[in-house]
Amino acid sequence: MSEEVRREKMQCKLTQYVVKRDMKFMTVQESTGEKINSFRKVYELMKPEAAIDRECVWVLHLNSHLELIEKELVSMGDVSASIVHPREVFKKAILHSSSQIVVVHNHPSGDFLPSVEDKDVAKRLYKAGEIIGIPLADFMVISTKGFFSFANEGMLEQQ
Repeated sequence: MSEEVRREKMQCKLTQYVVKRDMKFMTVQESTGEKINSFRKVYELMKPEAAIDRECVWVLHLNSHLELIEKELVSMGDVSASIVHPREVFKKAILHSSSQIVVVHNHPSGDFLPSVEDKDVAKRLYKAGEIIGIPLADFMVISTKGFFSFANEGMLEQQ
């Protein structure tokens, strides 16, 4: 086996390890009973994730008392994109019998204004939530410099 092939195999193993480690760190089971009743509370909870160096998408599963059931990482992308599908977003929401969900997406660039793609995803998730009966309470874009709440800006219903 050539040195180059060995290096590539080691790099692949290292990459797999880092991804597994990051997934374990970021997919956090929570059942704190903490009420998530405002976009500011969501930002406080998610602020550490704003500094992650690649785009990720989390779902906060809430019960009927707006208490956090689970914080779930559903997508990890690269520095400028993350793929989000309603199927992945709502899978555990259905299993948990979540009353509603909040979707949070980070922008490593520091710009917290939603992109056209963010607006499209929010629209699809809002419609999917209406159909299955688990409302999307908010779609938030976070960064180390701040956040954007679709609900606070009145943009969820307009979708």
